[in-house]
Amino acid sequence: MRKNRWTANDSFRAVCPACRKVVESRFEYRTVRLGRTRLCVRDVLVDVCPTCDGTIYIPPQSLAQLREAGVAK
Repeated sequence: MRKNRWTANDSFRAVCPACRKVVESRFEYRTVRLGRTRLCVRDVLVDVCPTCDGTIYIPPQSLAQLREAGVAK
C-alpha cells in the first residue's frame, strides 16, 4: 500500500537493496548525505532496514527537503 504522507514509526514491507531480503522496515528521521557531495541533510524521513540499518526508500515528501538543501549549498 502506498500512502501519500508517511510519518516516523510507520512500517512498510519492502525489499532492502543492501541485504536483498524482504523486511518489515520502519520510517525514521536520519541524516542523509547527498550523492557526490559532502553535504549532509539532518532530520530527513527515510525508510530503514531493521537488518542492516540501511536506507531503503526516501518518500516523495522528503525529496523537497533534499532538493532545497542541494540548491542552498
